[in-house]
Amino acid sequence: MLSIGEIERRTGLSSRQIRYYEQSGLVRFQRTPGGQRRFSEEDIKTLLLIKQLLDEEGSVAEVKRRLRDQEGEHALPLHDISRAKLTSLYPVSNRAQLLRALRSIDVPKPK
Repeated sequence: MLSIGEIERRTGLSSRQIRYYEQSGLVRFQRTPGGQRRFSEEDIKTLLLIKQLLDEEGSVAEVKRRLRDQEGEHALPLHDISRAKLTSLYPVSNRAQLLRALRSIDVPKPK
């Protein structure tokens, strides 16, 4: 797990921008018991994507929409969930894959 200083260096974003993206609901990060943010390689990719989308789209609302659409495109079909080799909810990349798979399941609403 990486510190915010390392993320700033690798993404070119300021800590203020990173906190703003989190407060805006664009990303969620793991935290230490002391409340410090910790970042994964996947978080770096997500932050760089958000940076690119904000440059293209200009609004947080549009970036949220694009991120939701992109998650849907990468969701696993229901029949592939059992083959996804999800052995745990940790590390983060497995949890993200599980969440995408679960979101792709069309569950009928109770009447």
